[in-house]
Amino acid sequence: MHENQLNRVLGIMAVIAFGVTNEIAAGLFFISTQIQQSSPGVGSLVPLLMIIGGMITFATVVVYRFFFAAGLVGAGGEYVIISRALSPGVAFVATFLAWFGFTGALGTLAYTAPHFLATAATSFGDASLGKFLSSTGGILIVGLIILWGFWLIHVRGVRLAGLLAIIAMGLVLLVALVMIVYGFSTSPATFDFALAHHLHKSAESIMAVAPVKRTSLGVAFGSALPVLFFGYLGLSTATQTGGEARNAKHSLARGVLIAVSLVTVIYTLFAAAIYHAVPWQVIAGLAKLKMSAYTTSSGLLQFVMPQWLASLINLLVALIVMKTLLPIFLAQSRWVYAWSEDGLIPPFFARTHAKFKTPVLALTLSALFGSISLVESIQLGYVFGVNVRVLSVMIVFFFMGLGMLMFPKHAPELYAANQSSLATNRLLQVTVGVFLMLVSVWFSVSITLSSLKSPFFLQPVVQTVIVALIGVLIYWRYLTTLKRPGLDPAVISASRERFKHAPLQ
Repeated sequence: MHENQLNRVLGIMAVIAFGVTNEIAAGLFFISTQIQQSSPGVGSLVPLLMIIGGMITFATVVVYRFFFAAGLVGAGGEYVIISRALSPGVAFVATFLAWFGFTGALGTLAYTAPHFLATAATSFGDASLGKFLSSTGGILIVGLIILWGFWLIHVRGVRLAGLLAIIAMGLVLLVALVMIVYGFSTSPATFDFALAHHLHKSAESIMAVAPVKRTSLGVAFGSALPVLFFGYLGLSTATQTGGEARNAKHSLARGVLIAVSLVTVIYTLFAAAIYHAVPWQVIAGLAKLKMSAYTTSSGLLQFVMPQWLASLINLLVALIVMKTLLPIFLAQSRWVYAWSEDGLIPPFFARTHAKFKTPVLALTLSALFGSISLVESIQLGYVFGVNVRVLSVMIVFFFMGLGMLMFPKHAPELYAANQSSLATNRLLQVTVGVFLMLVSVWFSVSITLSSLKSPFFLQPVVQTVIVALIGVLIYWRYLTTLKRPGLDPAVISASRERFKHAPLQ
């Protein structure tokens, strides 16, 4: 191990790829159609909501670019921004929540990836391999191999991880493009014929059993938009490259803008293509008939594809599920690295490999907790920290918005050094900050209300409170350590002032 030193080797393409590969995940192929089940009545408004979700995300891009221009760039992403602009304690608890949620996501991805591989194996005619991959033993073995395989990739260097992220981004865009072409080139009549051929049911008969047949604006903006917005939450991973990107202030500012623009276009075109070919009432009807296996975008368009292409799409979707581990490992480990750099947790977590310049202990911590999460998924069918992920991101966004308001007071020197186009427009800074806070509250309330029927322990707000209390205890221990007898008061003062006047770069 080596003293804290990360390797600045990532170009702007890798920055974009880490953001895109976390934003455009398997959810693209599921959420755009499954929304008809979770929010009955959203109907054909899904493409419009995708555009609106992208527009909301551009508010976060403005916030990121504003803080990047003040020098708030480094490993830890939002932690660096919130700790310097607002408060180190708030920043730690908020990103600790996000870190815990990402841990659940690691386990869930490792748990679901073998299922997707099993579907792909079966579609290629290897039923025995498919049976093994979907068995408890197969899920555990393959899941652990996947988890620790991605751990090894990250340990070997961020350059390798970045290269693979770029390749994965190309794969995602290729699959999305194929689906978009098939969607726009398929008429509802053609789809109806193919559906009747495969399921021996007409689209009209399926639509007749749909529980909701009219579009509702209240449903669309009250519950569906927050759900669809989940697909945009991966943007923050691009900010985690701040300690390893070349010319980070400029590459991150451009990278997040390009990533959001690209993702918004893909999401919108993808949703429009699906709903061009498939009447939304068909999706609702299939769900009502307990035929949910066909309600994914790939499950729907497979009816109009050649068998070999449908099988290949199943395999590629499985790979797309797995590739999401690349950006999640990066985000998790760099938060731990940044906390350790600031002394909130033991300093050895920020030590890097002498050769590869990667935070091995931070990565190992993520892999260990991800493995525990995988076992929980096998045993319980859910992961404690999964639901908290979305709510925690909303909390992070809320405090980033608040940071826009409080930045001049908490870090006047950094605020004065800001070189962005927003630097002299205080009214716009406040407007964007308030807007981001209001959206965060809106989505958080929606998430909370929509989960009230879930078991008490599984409700995101309950999980968030529990994890937040753990974060507060860890930060309280840090404060008590600073106050222990014999510690020079000047050291305490310097430690606290560092959060206000020293950007991480």
